[in-house]
Amino acid sequence: MSNPLQILGGILLIMLLPGWTLVNMVFPRKGELDPEYDAVYRLTLGMGVSIVIAILVGFLLNALSSPDNGLVRAGPLWIVLGSLTAGFLVVGWYRGAYPVAGFIHPRLYRRPLSVRREGRVILDFRQRRTLDKLVLERERLLKDIKAFAERSANSNPQRKLYYRKRTEQAMDRIDQINDQLKRLGKGGA
Repeated sequence: MSNPLQILGGILLIMLLPGWTLVNMVFPRKGELDPEYDAVYRLTLGMGVSIVIAILVGFLLNALSSPDNGLVRAGPLWIVLGSLTAGFLVVGWYRGAYPVAGFIHPRLYRRPLSVRREGRVILDFRQRRTLDKLVLERERLLKDIKAFAERSANSNPQRKLYYRKRTEQAMDRIDQINDQLKRLGKGGA
């Protein structure tokens, strides 16, 4: 009798993982299948392709087996499907399909190429993360400028000079951030 983890692993190995990793290998950039519903397309296409792969592996094992060594059993199926999944995963990683692997270790980060689609640039994971950080920093600086203006309104002249310098520094940093955001919008820094 099989335990629940074996059943779950078998379902994932037959119904999802080989096809999902193959789809990620063929289409490594997020938003490449569809800009809005990319994850849904990857999941459904991966499920369909996984079933096809499992059927083809079953036919292959049946063709290679003889009456003495029946290869259409759980062990050989797990080995072949697991090997295919691992191969698709490695090639997909090499092509940049899993930029999140950079969180595990920086050397695992592979950058997918930026793609222009319909006049706009599709950013990869690292560029999106940089863009988010820049936007948050710019919002924080704008709030700081507003706070400096309020504080300097009822301060002594020395404090007003201090707040004016802080405001100028914040404005310079905002200009730098805006330049970086323009470069990111044109296809990369």
